[in-house]
Amino acid sequence: MLLRWRLGVVVGGGAGVGHEVCLRLARSGSGVLVVDPDAASAEATAAAVRQRRVSGWSLQADPSVGGTDAALVAGRARDLGGADLLVTTGLGARAALALGRDLLADPVLVPGPRDLDVDRTAAAVLGLLRDAEPGAVVLL
Repeated sequence: MLLRWRLGVVVGGGAGVGHEVCLRLARSGSGVLVVDPDAASAEATAAAVRQRRVSGWSLQADPSVGGTDAALVAGRARDLGGADLLVTTGLGARAALALGRDLLADPVLVPGPRDLDVDRTAAAVLGLLRDAEPGAVVLL
């Protein structure tokens, strides 16, 4: 899929591989909703995304706990015009797919690499997203 002008939701985007995925999505022209339990980390990543001249938003939430926070993420994505892709770190497959169903019209779970360093993992995720159709849910 062409990543330019898409909205990517990255759960766990405040640090580590999630942070790097956010920056790479921004370099590809995607707007990014950074979701993280730590509000300061989420906002720092969103600010770094905005420095790349694309839209970046932060949201303090932890969808791994279920119900309320997952609904909050889905509602915020709808407010922004709807998500096109989802990348999750720290969620199990069931939770990631459930969140994908809340965010995307026809989610498809795509397992991402887990044994690479942060930069190589983020690069691999972008490669997976470029090869995928809209609605991809990448599970890290």
